[in-house]
Amino acid sequence: MSSNAFQVHKHWFVRAVLVLVVTCLADCVAAFAPRPLLWCSLIAGTLPLSMIIFVAFPLMRESRKSRA
Repeated sequence: MSSNAFQVHKHWFVRAVLVLVVTCLADCVAAFAPRPLLWCSLIAGTLPLSMIIFVAFPLMRESRKSRA
């Protein structure tokens, strides 16, 4: 059976897209805050940490389970 790239990688790709969308939405909301530059930079700065927590760690946990 032939599978395309989305079928193979969708377990992490969907999570990564959701993290990006939530971060962008929070950034848009923060643009209306009293000090938008501070909030927008803090929200954008948490993106790598969010990717590690919500995408990389679950992916490593899945690969550890599949090896055992």
